[in-house]
Amino acid sequence: MAKLLNYFTISLLVVISGRQSVSSFASPGSGIKSSYSSFVLSHQIPQLASTNSVAPSKPIRASVTGSTTLKCALLPTIATKISPPVRNAILFGTAAVAVYKNRRVFYPGSAPDPSFSEPLPEGSLGCPLFGNLGVIFNSGDAQTGPGKFFREQASTVTNRKIFKYMFFGKPTVMLSGMKNVKEAFNTEFKRIKTGVAIKNFTRLFGGSNLLFITDQDRHQYMRKLLGQSMTPEAISNAVPSLITGASNQIDTLKNNPTQEMEKVFTSFTLDVAWRQILGLDLKEDEIETFFKATDDWIGGVTNLRVMLLPGFERTKSAKALKYLKEKIERKIDDLNMNGPDGSTMSYMVYARDEEDETKRLSREEIIDNALLLILAGSETAASTLTVAMLALGLHKDVFMKLKDEQINLVAKKGEDLTRSMLDKDCPYLDAVIKETMRLKPLAGTGALRFSQETFTIDGKQVPKGYGVAFNIRQTHELDPAVEVPDGSHMDIVQGFKPERWLHESTKPTEYMPFGYGPRYVMFLRLSIQKPVVLVIFSLNSPFLTFILAMAEMKVFLALFARRVGDFDLVNMSPDNVSWKKASIIPKPADGAVITVKSLIK
Repeated sequence: MAKLLNYFTISLLVVISGRQSVSSFASPGSGIKSSYSSFVLSHQIPQLASTNSVAPSKPIRASVTGSTTLKCALLPTIATKISPPVRNAILFGTAAVAVYKNRRVFYPGSAPDPSFSEPLPEGSLGCPLFGNLGVIFNSGDAQTGPGKFFREQASTVTNRKIFKYMFFGKPTVMLSGMKNVKEAFNTEFKRIKTGVAIKNFTRLFGGSNLLFITDQDRHQYMRKLLGQSMTPEAISNAVPSLITGASNQIDTLKNNPTQEMEKVFTSFTLDVAWRQILGLDLKEDEIETFFKATDDWIGGVTNLRVMLLPGFERTKSAKALKYLKEKIERKIDDLNMNGPDGSTMSYMVYARDEEDETKRLSREEIIDNALLLILAGSETAASTLTVAMLALGLHKDVFMKLKDEQINLVAKKGEDLTRSMLDKDCPYLDAVIKETMRLKPLAGTGALRFSQETFTIDGKQVPKGYGVAFNIRQTHELDPAVEVPDGSHMDIVQGFKPERWLHESTKPTEYMPFGYGPRYVMFLRLSIQKPVVLVIFSLNSPFLTFILAMAEMKVFLALFARRVGDFDLVNMSPDNVSWKKASIIPKPADGAVITVKSLIK
């Protein structure tokens, strides 16, 4: 093995030696000394066992001028007479063959299970040892937004519903399509279990919440108790607070009719976070501090330093997390001392097991799940609302239909807005939100699972130890009920059609905007007429932390349609739509800047 690695290193160094700008590859102590046009390379080769090996006793010194001259005792004399391009191609090919023959070393844990006849899924594993660096460095672009790597990887395989890739040395199978997703994720806690490829992820978002806890019994117990904070009654009680927050933000459009709506939505959802979710009593000068801390904390998920490098505690994200945890802990103490106050966290603190009143959520579980609610209620709702605003600006006919629905509702039932009205009397509002989430759902993979045993799916094997993930956008894209050959059904200009949700014959059949599996099953979506607690797997039932996010989105868009007469997009048009490259949910590059033309009240 040492010989192989040595040959591989030498081959790469010789290939590099044919490059003009070799100094860019050098690192301190590497043995490479360079000036503008030449460098000296020293490499000591250990004695090799083979009798045919060349083993000079002195360090080899190679002098290179420009990119055409190479003098090197490393290779036989005949090799120095070969033109540099041909020689480099041979050496690179040799290195590639060495990597392939020793792929179990360079791609640890990626070998197929020999006891299964099915092959591994197609797909490149990227660079030796590290994997597909494109997950980070090719994660998105302005034309398609985040998630670009996975879209491109899927396009290179025969069956786009299953492919493999490797991320930081961990081989992973990506699944799309509800059949595949159900087959794999219905076995959570048995064939697959939640895990993380990057440990700092759980340090940032907590490991004792419904998303990451790995013990099945504790997960079921936690789900039951947390469900008490998301009952239909709890959501109904939260609606007045949501209306106040949304109205306050829409009022800002009076004096400043041109605004970046992403900032407006973020202010709205963070206002809900500290008022309704946490039940804090922030002073005016504390609100901005809370907003910045939340932004710094959530921003850590796309920050390489936070996720990958040592010194997590010294990052802005870690300091923001500490601030938020201190606020939550003080609130827990206050609730224990003074009793419940109607906030979402109050429900969590006072949730009790019906069979044993002494059982309750631990302090750590309350903190971690409160953080998860902030993430879901702010980032998810704000991003989706931003995309919805872009879509409504691009499709004024849709906005007018949304307005007509609210005008008719006010004519029938007055100015009040209740959860019952949102459930029963706003089908087009529901369709607009669903269509937005169909086009631009979570860009990444959700929580990563790991296979506990080898299993087969869609004709391929998933060996024990492999990561298992699902791709939400790819599932939506491959939905046979909406798919068109040119892919325009996933384009926000050509494919945004809320009406498809109003008829059974056109309704999408492959839809999982918030994921799938027991971690996403607690309630039916807020928009159904009779919300009930679920104890089974369901296609359209989102993870409980998104229930409040759905309520936030419906309340804001309903009030916006009632009060805004008309508006225009400032920077975007059907011929000019661009996206941010990195975000949890895709967002327009300009944050959906609009100018309100008329405002009621």
